[in-house]
Amino acid sequence: MKINKIFILSAFFFGSIALLTSCSKDDGPIPKRIGIEDVPAISVNFETGPNNVFTAQIPLASVPTFQGKFIASAFFPGTPLPTKIDISVRKNSMTAINGVANNTNVKVFKTNITSLPATFSVTAAELETLFGAPVATNQAYDFGVDIYVGTKKYEAFPSGVFGAGSGISGMSTIGFGEYVRYFFK
Repeated sequence: MKINKIFILSAFFFGSIALLTSCSKDDGPIPKRIGIEDVPAISVNFETGPNNVFTAQIPLASVPTFQGKFIASAFFPGTPLPTKIDISVRKNSMTAINGVANNTNVKVFKTNITSLPATFSVTAAELETLFGAPVATNQAYDFGVDIYVGTKKYEAFPSGVFGAGSGISGMSTIGFGEYVRYFFK
């Protein structure tokens, strides 16, 4: 009987010590030691048409008169905006090398945009000047935003990776666009 009491008391004592030492103020769904940065959701959409269409097919015959228009805006109104954004354009991202997007041909189209929403226009002549080659058939030009939060830059098309994830499932169905594509056929 005495051994049972000692066993119960010692189990209670060691259990209490284990319980008290295993808790910390850093517990929870996201510990304080992990930094979370608020990066605004900036959506890129065509100026006209439905918000959930992100590719415009342009006939090669209309290249001389082509003028594309798109809008960059905060997806959630009333949320803090980034410090600034740049508009980047990626040429021919549709060709993947070993399953990795070809983000080696990325140029900055517009810089230091600080007010949103902002509307942009692009012509074939601008694309030819930017990339140093004429627009040809089966070429795609993707326009996305490089987001600056403070001094940190979040690239639209980082080198060696796709750069545009699927995001929250279904966001494209409600109008969120990570980039718009002009495809010349």
